[in-house]
Amino acid sequence: MYATALGVMAAVAMPQEAWAGADEVVQNSKDTTSIHQEQNIHEIVVTGRRRLTSVNSVSTQLSKSVIDQSMGLSLASMLEQVSGVSSIHTGTTVAKPVINGMYGNRILIVNNGVRQTGQQWGADHAPEIDKNSSTTIEVVKGAEAVRYGSEALGGIIVMEQNKLPYGEQKVHGRMATMYGSNGQRYSLVGTAEGSFSSFAWRVQGTYANSGDQKTAHYLLNNTGTRELDFSAGIGYQTRKLRTEAYYSRYNLKLGVMRSAQMGSIDLLKERIELGQPVDVYPFSRHIDYPMQEVIHQTAIGKIYYQPGKIGNFFWQTAYQDDDRTENRIRRMNHSNIPAVSLHLHSLLNQLRWDKTYGAWKSEAGAQMAYIKNTNQAGTGVVPIIPNYTETTFGLYAVQKYSRKQWDAEAGVRFDYQQTKASGYDWTGSLYGGTRNFGNFTYSLGGRYRIDNHWSITSNMGLAWRAPHVYELYSNGNELGSGMFVIGDSTMNSERSYKWVTSLQYHNDWMEARVDGYLQWVDNYIYDAPTHQNIIVISGAYPVFQYRQTTAFFRGVDIDLRFQPLPTLTYHAMTSFIWANERSTGNYLPCIPSTRFDHHLKWMPHMSGRISAWAEANHRFVARQRRFNPESDLISFAPPSYSLFGLEVGINYTMKNEQRLKLFISADNLFNKEYKEYTNRARYYAHDMGRDVRCTLSWIF
Repeated sequence: MYATALGVMAAVAMPQEAWAGADEVVQNSKDTTSIHQEQNIHEIVVTGRRRLTSVNSVSTQLSKSVIDQSMGLSLASMLEQVSGVSSIHTGTTVAKPVINGMYGNRILIVNNGVRQTGQQWGADHAPEIDKNSSTTIEVVKGAEAVRYGSEALGGIIVMEQNKLPYGEQKVHGRMATMYGSNGQRYSLVGTAEGSFSSFAWRVQGTYANSGDQKTAHYLLNNTGTRELDFSAGIGYQTRKLRTEAYYSRYNLKLGVMRSAQMGSIDLLKERIELGQPVDVYPFSRHIDYPMQEVIHQTAIGKIYYQPGKIGNFFWQTAYQDDDRTENRIRRMNHSNIPAVSLHLHSLLNQLRWDKTYGAWKSEAGAQMAYIKNTNQAGTGVVPIIPNYTETTFGLYAVQKYSRKQWDAEAGVRFDYQQTKASGYDWTGSLYGGTRNFGNFTYSLGGRYRIDNHWSITSNMGLAWRAPHVYELYSNGNELGSGMFVIGDSTMNSERSYKWVTSLQYHNDWMEARVDGYLQWVDNYIYDAPTHQNIIVISGAYPVFQYRQTTAFFRGVDIDLRFQPLPTLTYHAMTSFIWANERSTGNYLPCIPSTRFDHHLKWMPHMSGRISAWAEANHRFVARQRRFNPESDLISFAPPSYSLFGLEVGINYTMKNEQRLKLFISADNLFNKEYKEYTNRARYYAHDMGRDVRCTLSWIF
């Protein structure tokens, strides 16, 4: 039992499969994870499943069982199960992942093989993705810019679906429902897939409904959400050729906490000093103004061609359409007219070739993208960002060499980006212009298996990111965070050098992993308060302005798992991070503080078709003392806090191999009142209180 369980654990830290293309991700679409494995190592991808990224990168995979048990949580909150990953929140409904202190446009999300493009530039804009459509999610901590292009300074989140079920004789799928006590929210997720002749298909849908969220002692009014998502895929496969098409639609409507909207400067100062809403109303599911709504649609076409000796070819085209509207409380019954109405569409094309010959593997590719973002007329408000277009083109090559005991990899890439922006400011003056950016990037990586227990993986790379139009030209208030943000049109590209090394050890009953990283960033972009306030039609807001500096990030992530008894597993992880300006030594804002998580899981021996488990968990988050009071609205950080939780689950396997799974979890079990330093709404409210979730799944 020990060897089986720890062998699955080691699949992440010491994967045996080389890098695989998108066509190699999964060979079997049905969730055939054994109950024993799901109970013991439910946070790790199952054994035998291939890596989504290079074997020489420092990364961690989350399996389908983790995704399923995270119903009712955001993508960012789910990813906090990975050491070194936290989240930056705007209130209770918007969360963005943070990898080793990097967030926003420095984290690249690849969804079903496609680079995600949308309106995620704002701190109050969460990734427009339904995580329930993914089968495997991999978090890459290195600067993987060679294969994926710019914006991957902090890391990459690769979200993949199973390969379509070619040749399956039966229809398989899953139905699941969830209820969460905080916000009285409920959701329904369904998936079905099958095949006929040489064709295969899959459909998936998600519905979620939530009312006002609650802190430990009061409600956060107007924080309800509505979500309706759908995706479908179909494919045709022959011996050498496979063609596939996908479509997805993500629709989210959410209320914005009213306590972040102030009518005057005096009220703004009073609310920040108080730190919580003055007026609290009874619970409601109604979403009133202010609110946001986003509809993100993606259409993908893929062709895989394997002619034989000359290698493998892959071509992909993707079109994404993103509509975002934000309504505010406006006078003269104009609240129903959006104050922000943005329409973005993008076209991305990718061509890749790879060939394996002996111990060598060569890969080369080209990528091209065109993005156009326009402000819809008729809002009666000056847009926060101008209309803009982005045209990008990239070429890359990667060479890999593999031996029994070690692997090595090197890659180089060139990118060119042209950004054109045009808009009118508050005075009616035209602003914008054309900016051209070009950069070479490279990466070097390797892995050495010292013996049957020890291995080391190291990766070093240069990455870059052009400043986003929002950082260059923004001039308006963020609806969710209650901040007025001003850009700087003179800023240059960020350039980052990151070295990350992972040391792993495993035996029959224990696995340990230590990831250390050093990252130097030139022209690091961040926003900080000017200590001034501004009054606009919708109210008074503190002013934040973007600026650049030279930055130095370094930190350590520690992950430990061991099984002292056949029925008992202990898992602990902690992260330390330091980030400051290289020129002055001042700490950078919005960097996660030290945190420590640990879990104790009990899996009793049970006979027959039933299995069960119970888990207790605890998270300690230290007070952030490594911050500069001048770069914050208040001169102190929230105090440290501890959160406790419980989980219980039961699996029942029926005679026809169908399964029922019941999962109950309680977060913030003792209803602790606290504030998280990386929550941009902490000036106006506390974080979420107790939340009990119950999930019932039928796998057929």
